[in-house]
Amino acid sequence: MLTNICMHRDWLLTAGGAKTREHTTSAMKSCVSQTYPPLPGILLCVIMLGMASSADAGSLYKWIDENGEVRYTDRVPQSASKRQQQTLNDQGIVIDTKEAAKPPEELAAIKQAEKERKKRLLAEKRDNEAQRKKDQALLLTFSSEAELELAKDERIEVLDSIIQLIYKSMAGTNKKLVELENLADQNYLTKGLEVPGGLAQNIEVLSRKNLSRDNQLRQKLTEKNRIESQFEIDLARYRALSN
Repeated sequence: MLTNICMHRDWLLTAGGAKTREHTTSAMKSCVSQTYPPLPGILLCVIMLGMASSADAGSLYKWIDENGEVRYTDRVPQSASKRQQQTLNDQGIVIDTKEAAKPPEELAAIKQAEKERKKRLLAEKRDNEAQRKKDQALLLTFSSEAELELAKDERIEVLDSIIQLIYKSMAGTNKKLVELENLADQNYLTKGLEVPGGLAQNIEVLSRKNLSRDNQLRQKLTEKNRIESQFEIDLARYRALSN
C-alpha cells in the first residue's frame, strides 16, 4: 500500500512541478482519501510527512550525456562530471549552474590572455606615470605659452646654426675632393697610370669625411623636425593642463 501511495505521490510531484508545495500536498491528500480507506490520524500524518520530506531530500540535476541527450537525475554520474550541469528545485527552476570543464588548450589560451592583460595594464600604468611626470615638468618649467614657444625657437636657432656649419664644411670638402679627383684623372687615369698612394689616400679621406658630414646633416635635420613636432604636442598639452 505504501508503494502505491508513493507512486501517486511521485506522479503528483512531477505533474505539478510548476505549482506550489501547498497545492501538491493538497492533491496528495485528496488522492489518498479517495483511493484508500481512512487511516488512523497518526499513521496518516507519518505518511504525509514522509512524502513531503522525500520531496525535499535530494536535488534534481539536469545534464547532457555523451550523445547530446538532456538527462534529469538525482545525481550526476562520474562520466558526466566534467560537463555542464544544473541543479533544479522542486518546481523545476534552476538554482545553480556548474559550467563544463574547459579543455587544456582553452585553459592555456585563457591563461595567456590573462598574462597579456596584466602586461598591458602594467604598460599603461608606466605610461600614465611617465605622462604625469612630463605634465608636472611642463607646468613647472613654463609659466606661459610664450615661454614654451621661446624655448622651442632657441633650440631651433642652435640647430640651424649647426646645420649651416655642416653645409659650409661639406661645400669646402666637396671642392677639395673635386680638385683631387680631376688631378688624378688628368695626370694618371687618362694616361693609364696608377694614381699615387698619397693622392689616392687624400681622395679616400675626403670622401669619408663628406659621407660623415652628410650623415650628421641628416641627423640634425631629423632632430629639427622632431623638436618642431614635439613643440606642437607640448603646446596642446600645456593648453589642456592650463584650462
